[in-house]
Order: sequence, then structure tokens, then C-alpha cells
Amino acid sequence: MKKIDAGTLAILFFLLTLFIPFIPYEHCWAEQNDVQINLDGNILDTNVPPVLINGQIYLPARDIVEALGGRITWFPALKLLNLYLGSREVSLVIDVPEAEVNKKKISLENSPTIVENRVMIPLEVVRLLTGVEAEEDKSSQEIKITSHKPMVTAIRHYTHPDKTRIVIDISEKSPYQVFTLTDPDRIVVDVEASLSQLSEEQKEIQLEDLLVRRVRMGQFTQDTVRIVIDLQEKYEFQVFDLSSPDRIVVDIFKTTGESRVISQPEIPKETIAERIKDQHIVVIDPGHGGSQPGAIGPSGLKEKEVALDIALRLRNKLQNDGFTVYLTREKDIEVPLEDRPLMAVQKEAIAFISIHTNSVIQKGSSTARGIETYVLNSRYIGASAKDVADRENRASQFYHYEDDILNQIIADLEESASISFSLDFADIVQKKLVQHTGLDNRGIKQAPFIVLKGLNMAGVLIEVGFISNPNEEKLLKTPEFREKVAQALSEAVKEYVSNIPENI
Repeated sequence: MKKIDAGTLAILFFLLTLFIPFIPYEHCWAEQNDVQINLDGNILDTNVPPVLINGQIYLPARDIVEALGGRITWFPALKLLNLYLGSREVSLVIDVPEAEVNKKKISLENSPTIVENRVMIPLEVVRLLTGVEAEEDKSSQEIKITSHKPMVTAIRHYTHPDKTRIVIDISEKSPYQVFTLTDPDRIVVDVEASLSQLSEEQKEIQLEDLLVRRVRMGQFTQDTVRIVIDLQEKYEFQVFDLSSPDRIVVDIFKTTGESRVISQPEIPKETIAERIKDQHIVVIDPGHGGSQPGAIGPSGLKEKEVALDIALRLRNKLQNDGFTVYLTREKDIEVPLEDRPLMAVQKEAIAFISIHTNSVIQKGSSTARGIETYVLNSRYIGASAKDVADRENRASQFYHYEDDILNQIIADLEESASISFSLDFADIVQKKLVQHTGLDNRGIKQAPFIVLKGLNMAGVLIEVGFISNPNEEKLLKTPEFREKVAQALSEAVKEYVSNIPENI
């Protein structure tokens, strides 16, 4: 046999490598068929599969946190990720091996990272967020995650001469819903909890008394335990909850008449999608109030009255669409400028809208007209930006500070992600306002508004027409015009929320 010399082998090896695709070890997508995520005993179907990085499994942040019932805020410019679940808050910075859990710093073995425009978190972050076990089972190729949620710990029953009592013991207080079914008659209690502490034998109880045949329960959804009480005959009932220890009590009585008395609320029509949407919080700021009337029109119309009416209309529209809405004032009271953005931060809002009307007081200025939308900046960007900011900042204790002092207070915000988010939001708001009102488009401008200072979410200040212009003052007086403004802002919020980047 002829031997192949070393040179020939080297050439063959080189040619072979040309036909083998390079797969970097650092970022290898794990096949979904190979690695599954088991959440509370159920396989989680994620939009993005787990990824293997340097031998460590990373999970898609959005899929995992939302499946656990949590919430995420993501600041791309800062590479900052905040995860919220119950009373836990975990803050992370991409590629930094450190986490802040409820303001306490903890070192990480592995840093969060971005892979193909998706934020990925290591398993240890999931443990920090849930406070319970999250582990990799290499034998079954599963990531097992147990979420922290209330547990149904026992079902007890008592038969009395005049009633049957069913007691549902839970580890901690939890929301529940009650409804009835017929053919056969049943009372159903849905509790937001887990059944993981109960054995199969404990999940069904045979009573066979005069009122109740049996009680059975199961994990109806990932987040809901369903308890079904099978009844023997016509009945009345009441349901209430008690604490120390936490429990839900169902009392079933014999009915004396032909008609059945139902003593529980109707089934809420809230869907899972609406429940998620309800996590989006909006704070609306009706400008001025109390001893601060704001601008006053030629006929005496006050800016504070217009702003409050529009804010109330907007709140109703957003609440009807499932949003949680807070107002910085709901009546004619004075609220310090500095307290208004603070409310938005404390409520963890996704958007902040400060509502105002414009005004120019110089001689011959009554012809100024149109709509402007403002975003925070330490500089004045756009014609008239300084005049508007000076007027709106006048109520603040910082109003008499020199510009360079105020700039020092907010300069750190200029590079923050909230500015980028605010500009995106402002673009939608301005277009919707012009479209619905038909007023002139004066564009998006930037200035150091104190009412926008310190926000960590999208924040805008709108000037919905010139109250100093007699024609626009007439419009601002009418319910029809105010309704148009509220509708425009409602649509803007919904469009902004629906277009929040999914890469978290």
C-alpha cells in the first residue's frame, strides 16, 4: 500500500475544512426539541429557544418572565433590564456579572447577554427572580422551573344539620372566582394557585351527604386551580375568604323554594390577554390646577379646566381598553410640578402624558395656532421651545434657577433610554393629534420641562392649540374638540404600546 506523506495530508485537511461550516462555540442555539423548559410541571412553548453559551443554558428573558406572571422594562441605550415578579425586582446590565435584587447587589456566575437581537438570561437569574428552584436536568434535557405562587394545601369539609361547609386551605391569600354549572349542578371555584403540594389521593373527596356528592380539583391552567363541588339537590350558597390562616369557605344550604338564589358575583369576562394588557400603566397629568390657572384665553377660559376635562375623557377611554390609569390630579387642586413625574415613576408607568394649552402673550400674537408635542432635553430644540418651557416651569420651586443649574439637574437624562422612547411616543402623539383635530402641525420640540424630569418611561408634554387665539379658544371650549383630543391620545397610547420592541 502506498503511504500518504505529511504534506499531502495537510493539503487534504485544508480542503476538507473548506466544506465544513464554522459554528462558533460561544453562541450556539440549542434545539427546542433537545432542551425543553418545564414550568410548574408543564412544558413551556417559547417564541425563542434556549441558547447554549460557553456550556451554560440561557433562556429568553421575555418568554420566561411573562410566563411566570412578571413584567419587564428594557432600556436599550443603557443596556439595562429590570425584571419584576411579585415583590421581587431584579436589575441587570447586559454583559455585567452582577444583579441587584430588591436594591441589594449580588454577583453572578454568568452575565445576561444579547443573542440575535434577543435578551437572554442565565438560569441563576431565574432563581433570583422566583426565589425558588430552577435547575437543569441533563438526563431528561429539561430546564425545570418552579414559580412562586400560592398553594392549595388542603380541602376540608363539615356536614351540619342545615348546611355543608367546604374549606379550601391556601398558603397565602390569592384571587379567586366563583360560578355555577348545571346538568348536573356544580359550584366551581377557580383559585390563582398551584396544586403541587397535594397528592392525587388528596385531589378528590367523596362526601355523599344530603347536599354534596363529592369535591374534586385539578390544575386547570398553569396559574389556576379549579375546585368543583358536585351537588345532590337544589341549593343556596355563599362564598367568603378568611385569614390567619388564609382559606376560602363555601357554605351550601338547602333551598326552601323552587327558585335558586345565587349569592356570588358574576364571572368576570376578563381574558388572559386583557389581564396582561392591564399591566400597562399610564399616568396622565392635567396641567396646572388650584391657584395655578395656567394660560387664560381672551374670553376667560382657563388652561387648567381644559387640561382636566381632556384628562378625564382620556382616562375613561384607556380604562375601557384595559389599561390601568392614574391622574396626577382629579379635581381643581394644586400639585407641585416635581411630584407629577414622581407619581409615574412610583406607579411604574409605561407612558406619561402632561396636557396643556399653548399661549403667546406678545402683542399681535393672537394669530399663533396649532399643536406642539414636547420631549425632555437639557437644551431648547425648536422655535418657541424656551418660551413654552419657561411658562410651564414657572410653578416650580426651581423656576428661578439659572438654566445651567437646571441643566445640571437633568443632564444625566439626556443620554438615557427614556429620551429615545419619548421621541418615538411623541411622533405618534403629534400625528394623531393633528389627524383628529385638524389643527396646524407645529412639530415635535425639546426643552428642559421640570414636569418631565426624572421619568424612566416615555414622557411627553402636549400643547393642544393656542388658548390665546380666539378661534382655537372657541374650539377648546367645546366638548366635541376635547373628545377628539382624548381619542387621538388614546389611539397614540395603544399604538405606542403595541409597537414596543419584542426583543426583551
